[in-house]
Amino acid sequence: MEIMKNIKKIYLVLIALFSLSACEKEVLDLNSLTQPTDATFFSNEQELDLALTGVYRSVLWTSGYNLPMPAVMDNAATDIGLVRGGFTGFDELGAGVHSASTGGFKNIYSDLYKGIGRANNLLVNMDRAKDEVSEAAFNEIKGQALVLRAYYYHYLIELFGDVPFTESLAKSPEEALLPRTSKATIAGSLLEDLEMAAGLLSPTQSDQGRITSGYALGLRARIALYNGLFAEAAASAKIVIDNKNFGLHSDYEELFTKKGESSSEIMFVMPFMEGFATTQFPRAQGSRNKSGYSTVVPTQSMIDSYEATDGLPIDESAIYDPQKPFENRDPRLKASIITPQSEWAGLIFESHPDSLTVQLADGSNGGSNKDSRVVIWPAAFCGYLWKKYTDEEAQLISQTFSDQNFTLMRFSEVLLNYAEAKIEQNSIDATVLTAINRVRARAYGVDVTDTGNYPAITTTNQAELRKVIRRERKVEFANEGLRLFDIRRWKIAEKVMPATLYGRILDEANATLIPQIDDDCFVSYLGIESQYDLNTDQRFPNAQNRTFSNPRDYLLPIPQSEVDTYAGLGADIDQNSGGY
Repeated sequence: MEIMKNIKKIYLVLIALFSLSACEKEVLDLNSLTQPTDATFFSNEQELDLALTGVYRSVLWTSGYNLPMPAVMDNAATDIGLVRGGFTGFDELGAGVHSASTGGFKNIYSDLYKGIGRANNLLVNMDRAKDEVSEAAFNEIKGQALVLRAYYYHYLIELFGDVPFTESLAKSPEEALLPRTSKATIAGSLLEDLEMAAGLLSPTQSDQGRITSGYALGLRARIALYNGLFAEAAASAKIVIDNKNFGLHSDYEELFTKKGESSSEIMFVMPFMEGFATTQFPRAQGSRNKSGYSTVVPTQSMIDSYEATDGLPIDESAIYDPQKPFENRDPRLKASIITPQSEWAGLIFESHPDSLTVQLADGSNGGSNKDSRVVIWPAAFCGYLWKKYTDEEAQLISQTFSDQNFTLMRFSEVLLNYAEAKIEQNSIDATVLTAINRVRARAYGVDVTDTGNYPAITTTNQAELRKVIRRERKVEFANEGLRLFDIRRWKIAEKVMPATLYGRILDEANATLIPQIDDDCFVSYLGIESQYDLNTDQRFPNAQNRTFSNPRDYLLPIPQSEVDTYAGLGADIDQNSGGY
């Protein structure tokens, strides 16, 4: 595939860059013939491109089984998933027992600033090569560096709030001790940079691993939306939609497999390649009968968030049957999640504790069923597995790693960002409904005009559409890294986080009760738990109790190591409130 060839080119440059970076802490010979120096580097297009590849390097911010951090955050620190066993602080965040010394926060903070530092180094120094590089190539490199810097700052301000902000290079450690700049000020600066970058970049790239003007505007729309700048968000998203350089992939499930990597829906990725950098999604999310650990799994509340095929939440739908909970459901449920009795990687997945042996897809006995006998509850407490990004090809041969890319933005997000921004402005017209319905129709594998074969949205009421968009985002982007920011910016984390996480009902044949789902797509089991006897098979397994301290937990703490660094050099940096 062409995209893989192009990504491999990037990795070859990255390998060279890693070799260079190993010497970063050594004193270099100022006249070295083999190592670049500040005085001689950034002098031609090749060196600019090498430096740009270094800026891309920080896109690979992973943690715990080498998983993309956005996915880890969604599962460990929101209501849609669960992680088991020490995922660098985010499991502690979900439980509400994290601190400024929690290890993973330090790594995220420093990794994102490394990317910013590399971007600043390139942007400050690249004018040296201006006379040696074509205008088109110079603009492309500058535009990509601006977008990448904005990408890193975007995650910093959404996770930590106000943070130190600079677009220059410090000449001493003391000069680097910057005060925190307000989130709103940084966001405004990022929007300016992204608008400039969009004007510098091409709408398409011959190298599909690199950033386009469409992604610059897509990121601009996201940042504006997250910061309540709805007119800016809608305008940027509308340009991407109207330019038609991106589209929706016809098969939602395929989009999260290797076959979907070259789709026109993909706008930006975290790339992986065997032999260089791989992800362990198959191990963390995969079946225990295929060498997986099932330590990152979806919850029952995630399952119950998918609508019935009549377009209604399951607590309102006349066609939803709790005794057949996976029938008549939004197709994205089974496209995203491996449910009991689904065929997966050559076996029939079953997580019920009574299923002592595993059945293979050909009907034969596959031996002891490890998916049903994990600790005291099946399949790591919840009884389901993520299908998204688990890489069935790798699972088929019991391989625990994968080089499948992780998507950081796709076109469906632009559509829903546009719709939400217009809804929040109460500027609702046909384009809003079309944007939402394009995403919903694709889930059913039909055209947006084929309203007889998917539940199209027709209401123009702002309150009703706000409910729709919150349900839609929860299921469309499940396990993709957007849920944490959604529940924070909607200010519903204080409601959805303290709820107990449950696993599957173990006696579906006799199930009768249905949870309540509110306007924010929060699934509540209050009144249901007490009606299940601990000694019956119909019991919800209690997967995890979570807590949330409001307002403290709406932001991560500034890492204690950063606070200590400032103090050691005679300076202070304000900590986020909440008793860290």
